[in-house]
Amino acid sequence: MKKYFLFALMAFSLVSCEEELTINNPTFEAMNSYDFWRATKMTANVDNGNLVIVGATDSENVTLFIQNYESGKEYELGTTNYHVATYSKIEKDTVYLYSTSSSTGKGYIKLDAPEKQQDGTISGTFYAEMVPVDPTLVLPNTPLVNFNKGVFFRIPIVYPPIVETPETPNP
Repeated sequence: MKKYFLFALMAFSLVSCEEELTINNPTFEAMNSYDFWRATKMTANVDNGNLVIVGATDSENVTLFIQNYESGKEYELGTTNYHVATYSKIEKDTVYLYSTSSSTGKGYIKLDAPEKQQDGTISGTFYAEMVPVDPTLVLPNTPLVNFNKGVFFRIPIVYPPIVETPETPNP
C-alpha cells in the first residue's frame, strides 16, 4: 500500500507542475549597478553603416553607438569616439548625462553573429561604465553609471525602412 501511495504522490506532483514563462521579445535590459533596469521603449537605426540602439523609460535613456558596424564583432568602449554608450536621466527638471568617450569610461558592445540575427532586428550584449559629461551635473551619490550584464534582443531596425520589392508576375 505504501508503494502505491508514493507512486500516486509522485505522479500527481509531475502532473501538477506548471512552468510560467514570460517572453520578452524585443528587450533591452541590464543591471544598473545592482538594480535591474528594463527599457519600455526601444529602437535601432542604421545610417551610412553606423548603428544606433536606444532603450528608454519615461525618465531614462541608454544609447549605444557603433560606427561602421558588423554583426558578430565586439566593440570596445572608452578608447575612441567611434563606439560610445550614453546614459541620460531627467530628475526634477534637470538632465544628467553620462558617457564613454575616447578617454573616459569603459566597456564593450558585442553584436550577435549574423546567423543568430533575425532580419530587420539587432541583438547582442553590452557593458558600459560611464562618467558625467558635465562634472557640475552629477546625480546624487552617482559619480559613475555602470550598466552590466546588458542584453538587447531583437530590437527592430526602423531606419532605413525595409522596403519589399513586389514580385512581377511571369507572363
